[in-house]
Amino acid sequence: MRSVDRATATSSASGEGPCTRECYRCDRDVDPDVLFRISVEPPGMLSKRYGDAVRYCCEHCAAAMNLSEFSEQVKRHARRGGRPPAE
Repeated sequence: MRSVDRATATSSASGEGPCTRECYRCDRDVDPDVLFRISVEPPGMLSKRYGDAVRYCCEHCAAAMNLSEFSEQVKRHARRGGRPPAE
């Protein structure tokens, strides 16, 4: 997960500064600097049936989904060279 780039969140047509984006879960308008980018890729065997998806959510929804703990588990297992545990 990472914060949304300012470049992708600016309105180049109007010359305005960063615009707000909606959290896909709660529909709140959120400053792009504090949005989480959630990218999902289906496993190989399901890739013909499901496509990749990218959604943006606020810090509150990310916390509600417990993504910070998931992120730490993935990082910890990546450092060890293993796979995260199946849930």
